[in-house]
Amino acid sequence: MKKYKLIAVFLLLGCLCSCTKFLDLPAKNERAVQSLDDIKSVLAGYLYGQANPRQTSTVGLSPLFTSEMVKMFEAYSDNIDVNKAMVDCYLVDMNQHMQEKEYANQFLWNNFDTPKSVWMKYYEVIGLLNALVDQMNAVTYDDQQEWNRIMGELVTHRAYYYFKLLQYFAPYRNAELGIPVYLHTGEQVVGVKMPRKTQAEVYRTILADLNYASELLKTTESRESYNLFFRSLRVNHILAQVYWFKAESGARETSDYENAAKYAALATEGVETLIPVTTAGLNAVMANNDASYPGLYMCGTTYGATAGIYGSTWYYMGYNPNNVPVNPDFYALFTPEDIRYDAYFMAPGILANSWPDGGAYGSKNGNCVLFKPEEAYLILAEALYHTQGDAVGTLNKFKSFRNAGTANGLSGESLLQEILNERRKEFFADTDKRWLDLKKYGGTISRHLTFFKKTYDITVDTDAYQYALPIPLDELQQNNAISQNEGWVQIEF
Repeated sequence: MKKYKLIAVFLLLGCLCSCTKFLDLPAKNERAVQSLDDIKSVLAGYLYGQANPRQTSTVGLSPLFTSEMVKMFEAYSDNIDVNKAMVDCYLVDMNQHMQEKEYANQFLWNNFDTPKSVWMKYYEVIGLLNALVDQMNAVTYDDQQEWNRIMGELVTHRAYYYFKLLQYFAPYRNAELGIPVYLHTGEQVVGVKMPRKTQAEVYRTILADLNYASELLKTTESRESYNLFFRSLRVNHILAQVYWFKAESGARETSDYENAAKYAALATEGVETLIPVTTAGLNAVMANNDASYPGLYMCGTTYGATAGIYGSTWYYMGYNPNNVPVNPDFYALFTPEDIRYDAYFMAPGILANSWPDGGAYGSKNGNCVLFKPEEAYLILAEALYHTQGDAVGTLNKFKSFRNAGTANGLSGESLLQEILNERRKEFFADTDKRWLDLKKYGGTISRHLTFFKKTYDITVDTDAYQYALPIPLDELQQNNAISQNEGWVQIEF
């Protein structure tokens, strides 16, 4: 039998920056992949690194959302009152979590390291997935169901990584500027130029993988002890996310919101009773103490990793940041009866020490939960709004989970704004969601900040260049077929 070679220690590719090189997997620490069980074993190692709690960065592969990503996307959003926080609790004594230069890079949209890490690691994983898909199409096997489960998991992950790269690095309404895409590895990519595909081309690739996974699910039951993404609820959830985001993009089509509604409805089937309706229940989900919750919990890597943004883990000993202020317009969206109020705030307009971890003291690891059913409800409400469906009824159902009143009597732009307000409230400190909402629907962020005795006045408006992250310099140097996103000039301190 021909031996198919695959990298076993995939993280050793971290020195390679070009997506072309990630896709052209060189032979290092090779292992022979001769059977379906071999492929299953390699994939299981990757899945372990995604789903199991990780207390250090050396366990598993790499999380989909690192603590550095969580900090960057929060800093690039509008929930925290940055102008006030810099004076009150960030650039003050007893702050052991972040120094002035990191605050400057985060809050002045000058973070080039995190986008580079995302680009490298995401294409690195895509290279692994491509290699495994190639092996799946070449290996002989007897168990069709097992083959379907493995292939379904592979293509769903690949679609998700390409989707996130598109969301992060493509200017939202520029149809021509997508991201590089290639679906094979090894000799097939040697010397191949990797230009940016159009957004429509990238979405076709993403949807082809997801639709393939959907077809496999029609004849194959996923295995919860193994499959993470290849489950009906989660594939439908990703499809809903894709169509929801595509619907206002440069690749938009008239059917996008109809499809978003279709898949969001499927992603809410059977989950209503599993959604928390109390503050204690909400905190239990964020602390991974609710085994029945259908989302996928992903533990952060380092204790206190996001404390420089959300508040010190040692606040009770007088360390800063403490009493982190949120923007008044964000705080004004809540009523005290809302179950999120006591989870988020310990005083009017002041962030609770326990959020976003759900624990009494807050470990600030950068934990996250993927595929929250609450998101599916809000996508459904928004999609129904755009397709003249019962958006009010769906939004009221969601609001009932949070004791957040009703949307009765709302219509038109007021109804849409209420849906967006609920998204902003629900996804506070939740990975990239608020940043993506700002990218999709716009909004103005103005900052007047002083770093190293120099004052910076920055305003980020709708469709500003800051909503398409900078492509790493190493990629531009090694791949002359790709162009940089306009506007990015690094500030030197």
